[in-house]
Amino acid sequence: MYAFAASMLVSGGCSLQPAYTKPTLSTPSVWSEKSGAANSQHSPASKPWWHDLGDDAVDKLIDAAFADNPTLLQALMRIDEARATLGVSTAATLPTINASASLTRDQSQNTSPFSSSTTALSTSASAGPSFSWEVDLFGRVRESVEASQNRLDARTADAASTRLTLAADVANDVLTLRACENSRRVLVEDIASREKTLALTRRRLQSGFAAAVDEARILTGLATSRTNLATQQEQCTRQVNALVALSGQRSSRVQALVGVAPSMPDAVPVFMPRAPAAVPEVPATVLAQHPDVISAEREVAAAWADIAVARADRLPRIDLTAALTGQWVRAAGSSLDFNTWSIGPSLTGTLFDGGAGAANVKVADARYRRAVASLQSTLRTTVQDVENAIAAQASAESRVLSTREGEIAARTTLQASDAQWKVGAVSLFELEDSRRQFASAQDAQISARRDQAQAWISLVKATGAAIALIPDNTSHE
Repeated sequence: MYAFAASMLVSGGCSLQPAYTKPTLSTPSVWSEKSGAANSQHSPASKPWWHDLGDDAVDKLIDAAFADNPTLLQALMRIDEARATLGVSTAATLPTINASASLTRDQSQNTSPFSSSTTALSTSASAGPSFSWEVDLFGRVRESVEASQNRLDARTADAASTRLTLAADVANDVLTLRACENSRRVLVEDIASREKTLALTRRRLQSGFAAAVDEARILTGLATSRTNLATQQEQCTRQVNALVALSGQRSSRVQALVGVAPSMPDAVPVFMPRAPAAVPEVPATVLAQHPDVISAEREVAAAWADIAVARADRLPRIDLTAALTGQWVRAAGSSLDFNTWSIGPSLTGTLFDGGAGAANVKVADARYRRAVASLQSTLRTTVQDVENAIAAQASAESRVLSTREGEIAARTTLQASDAQWKVGAVSLFELEDSRRQFASAQDAQISARRDQAQAWISLVKATGAAIALIPDNTSHE
């Protein structure tokens, strides 16, 4: 028996299943959408991706969110939990040493003919260490450590994904707030222009050069613009509140960083960053580096190790045990002390469990297959997100150009209509129609510029920041 245990210690046990290999999954070799120039270049690894936006509000609010965000803190605590679980599993590979001590005082009936006392008192004490160590014959402990390590890797990847998502959410919300503020300023400017037209129309009405319906038409448009402004202000406030929840900063701080100001005409638009053009890395690189894919693959590896643990639990266990005990006994005026020791292996195994062991193996195998399916789903979702982000980026770039042309044309038309209306060459209806077209063109331009930057952020998030920038296309206003 001793020779067998020693040989098991030297051999390190035996394996109950093949070593883990990554499942073979279908992945694209290239992206289906053309994503830009081939002579792309990488950003410096030490530079956070959001710095490419050149937006001070994004930089500061992301830093604040990383310092104080409950969702990110939960992800970090899950890493700590997984690391502690790994420590528990690793501890099982080492021997366990315990110490015990006891002291007993007894009183019993005295039957000795040599003593006149009717009772006998005795005192006994014992103390000593004990040693136990499981011989990992079938790899149960080793596979438990492997499963715990894989789950720690998965939780680390989850935290990286949470960090990426948090940064993207903050950047998106800043862009949305900037666009909302610019749209609000467009409405303020529109209201100011309508009020000037109303004042001029009323003077004409008093002079008999305008009809009452002209005043009513302007008042209707003015009321609509004021209603739209109230709705827009509510949306901007909600966006500020969203950034407060993400970053933990005060609303006044968020507003100051973004540039939200009280309503006034002739206010210049707030800064809207233009994201650099970028292309995703090849699918193999993206899928190998994406934290969601890494997490799903590590869960597959952990589930594979769990199958080996379940199989090993059905087989006998060998434990090496040793004990050394000192005992002291005092009774009837005499004392006795002696030491005892024991050492040797023990074999324990289940003779009948009603099929529970086999069922546990099936449970572990089902969890493994479920983890593989989850990995395949994560891969497909990642590919879909990248393809959608590429398409959105191309669409946004095209809309930025077309809406800029539309805004210039609508501004020219409005200016011409206003000049013609003042000399009576066109009707008020035509002027108001030109004003509506100009406001619509401004909103379209604001939305296109917001979407252009947000499409770039979506591409960064979808690829796990595995992108390459296209040269000579820097962020600018």
